[in-house]
Amino acid sequence: MKPLISGLLSLFLITVFSCKKGDPGPPGTANVMYSPWVATSPWVASTTSAGSGKKTYYFDMAAAGVTQQVLDQGTVIVFAKFVADPDGPGSIKQLPSIYYNIGAADVQYRFQSALTLGKVRVICDIIPNGIPATTNSVRYVIIPGGVSSGRQMNPRSLSYEELCKAYKIPL
Repeated sequence: MKPLISGLLSLFLITVFSCKKGDPGPPGTANVMYSPWVATSPWVASTTSAGSGKKTYYFDMAAAGVTQQVLDQGTVIVFAKFVADPDGPGSIKQLPSIYYNIGAADVQYRFQSALTLGKVRVICDIIPNGIPATTNSVRYVIIPGGVSSGRQMNPRSLSYEELCKAYKIPL
């Protein structure tokens, strides 16, 4: 009986101490969330952010991943894909961004974003006036606090393509 218990104990100890953790996955990709590209329609005229010489509109997207923890410790980056951008059709730019009316300086579209629990709001101030296009699209990327992104890498400093590559996000 004693040799049997000794043998089972030895087998148990060998099994426990010979186990190793699995290979680590790529840093920073496990908890990163992103939305699909969403057409900026419908824009709503703002009644609270009106001023002389400008019109303001906003567009809301439901974003369940924008939690209090993300607001307190994470990063949310919003991108816009401009269909008729002077830098090239379909140019993708991180908000805030200023877009000029087909390359002219007579109308400015100032895009920015605001976050609240469960929502990403895209805001467009137009100077002097106009209406934002509904043919553009937007997408957000949520990087929760504590998600490793590599040594000293600031995700806001990356281009859209670099961010997608770093976090394994389909373009």
